Amino acid sequence: MKKLWNFFTSTRLAVVLTLLIAADVLTGTILLSSSPKALGAIDLEIFFYWLFGTGLNNLAASWWIFLLLALLVLFALNTIVCTVDSISLMLKPRQGAARAKPRRILSQAIHLGFIIGLLGHLVSSTTGFRTMDNRIFEGDSIPVPQSSEFSLQLNKMDVAFANNGNMLRMDAYVSLVRDEKIIRDKVVRLNEPLLYQGNAIYVTHHGNAPKSMNFKLSGKNIQETIKIKFQERSATSNSGYTLKLGELLPDFARDNKGKVSSASKQFRNPAMEIMIYKGEKLLVSGWVLLKHPGMSPLTFDGLKLVFSELAYGQYAVLTINKDPGILIVLTGALIFILSLIGLLFIKGEGMELVRRQT
Repeated sequence: MKKLWNFFTSTRLAVVLTLLIAADVLTGTILLSSSPKALGAIDLEIFFYWLFGTGLNNLAASWWIFLLLALLVLFALNTIVCTVDSISLMLKPRQGAARAKPRRILSQAIHLGFIIGLLGHLVSSTTGFRTMDNRIFEGDSIPVPQSSEFSLQLNKMDVAFANNGNMLRMDAYVSLVRDEKIIRDKVVRLNEPLLYQGNAIYVTHHGNAPKSMNFKLSGKNIQETIKIKFQERSATSNSGYTLKLGELLPDFARDNKGKVSSASKQFRNPAMEIMIYKGEKLLVSGWVLLKHPGMSPLTFDGLKLVFSELAYGQYAVLTINKDPGILIVLTGALIFILSLIGLLFIKGEGMELVRRQT
């Protein structure tokens, strides 16, 4: 046991591990660029989920990550044992011994900050979640993934470009809502996420796309416009008819027998299936051509339903993450930085790396 303890208190071990970690990371940098397919999604999932899934299935490209983890575990043990050893020496009462010097205390505080930071990264790499490509239109809201008590509302998108086409800003005005009450308003920019209780919301993209379909219902003294949002998939008119969206075909075609299919995967002639219900009863169904409003009306109960237009809207694409270990990491980083600054400004000789034997 003593030999094992002395092994982990060795300064030479720390130096060797540092060199091995540097060499391993350098090798990994090369593999990252040469194996984008295998390693490209490493930042899109919780680290350990990716490691024991995709990582294990691609060991030829990811072996250096497993080696890096093993080296970091040894380095963390080396740091912990050295810290415990030094603190025990400082606390051990010795006759005629001077009290612990501030530089020695700060050195151990640096070790402590490093250990706390590693613990925070461990928590983040085993829990939480990462979700990409959350699309939300202006004025709409979406639930926060795996946090059902929260929803996210996009109030406005403010995007501007320079004359040369370069983006000047991409600002998403969002609100975090819980129990129908706004608990946080934030203008989310590329490098300015909304942070709340470990949740981090980033804006990654924007655009303008169809948001809903508008229909005109007429007949029997009824003149009504019905709007169906794509994410809701249905809407009910004032007269009690429910319109539901069915299948979307990118290139609508109908053969001689009346069978409907898509002639290709390109959006040459997109069409949407529409079903009309009265209560639970299906009255009629049919296809509307999205590029040709007014064509193919549906008739039922003496009424006529005509597709009038696609309504477009601005949207933002958000990345929503939850990082439970962020406060632990920040705490460790703060202890590390403050202790390092203290070492730089405290007068006195530097500490010896290796304790002299007497």
